[in-house]
Amino acid sequence: MKWITGVTIFVFSLTLVAKTTMSYRERKKQIDGKITLVLDIKEQLKLEPEIGKTSIETIRTQVEETYRTGNRLEIEKTLSIAEGDLLVTQRKLCFPMEESANGLYQKAMGQWILLEGEDKSGAKPLEWDTKEKIQRYLVMAKSEKDHAKEYFLSGNYQLSLHTYKRSLVYSLMSLRSQKVEIPEEYQTADSVWVQPIWMGLHKQKQNTIQEN
Repeated sequence: MKWITGVTIFVFSLTLVAKTTMSYRERKKQIDGKITLVLDIKEQLKLEPEIGKTSIETIRTQVEETYRTGNRLEIEKTLSIAEGDLLVTQRKLCFPMEESANGLYQKAMGQWILLEGEDKSGAKPLEWDTKEKIQRYLVMAKSEKDHAKEYFLSGNYQLSLHTYKRSLVYSLMSLRSQKVEIPEEYQTADSVWVQPIWMGLHKQKQNTIQEN
């Protein structure tokens, strides 16, 4: 009977450890995703996240080292601190992202108003599919930045940042479709975020033309 009880306790302990390990693994995975997004925005837009004395790179290093070599208490403490720091970082980063998304959208819309005027006057006629593409990107850019604001107000800062980023991408796609020079402060983001998408779309279009 004692043997059965011992085995039961042992199996229960293994199950508990497995669940705890999985929990830590999932928490670290979420932290890694948040850090990746913050660093991506920081690098492409040259925005410096404000998180007090601890840099985002330091948080990443601490999490990696503790997760690899620390005991359970150390891991729990490091993950909890990282989660708190990242929450503050993401919230603060939403403000300049909102400003960037609004500013770039307004620029793209302003350029479109000028271009549309030239099209209507006959000074610079546009093909129908080009006009449709420009307008579609503008609609999507506005929709994404509006949704990003809603996510921010609900406290989902991770999704808010993702959505502000998508808004910027659509505004940049609109500017590209208008054949307007990309503002200097967005050229890095354009080359990293938009260029691969742009090339993929044009390659797909070229393949379709060749097939027909």
